Amino acid sequence: MEGNHGGMFGLCGGTVEKNETPVDALIREVKEEIGMDVYNINHLKRYNTHGRTMNLFYIVDDRFNDQDIRLNEEHTEWKYFTYYELIQSKEIIPTTVDFVNDYLKTQ
Repeated sequence: MEGNHGGMFGLCGGTVEKNETPVDALIREVKEEIGMDVYNINHLKRYNTHGRTMNLFYIVDDRFNDQDIRLNEEHTEWKYFTYYELIQSKEIIPTTVDFVNDYLKTQ
């Protein structure tokens, strides 16, 4: 989840730690948050907002199996959303919709 949005759904991610690249941080955060290793990481866009730089990546990996998801103590549930549900839901962190729309523009 992004920032302080308890009880809302968002994408995996977090802060880049000292001596980490953004990709290293993504790999670590996904492992910490949902217990999965990720591969085939693609950079989509860099955002500069509120004095912070955020990088948006997407992952294409046919080894993904949602049965392998193991949430850490920071998260209580995960779920799939259709695009319509995503844009209509009040449970979604607003920037998540922006990120998904940016991804869809590339497809």
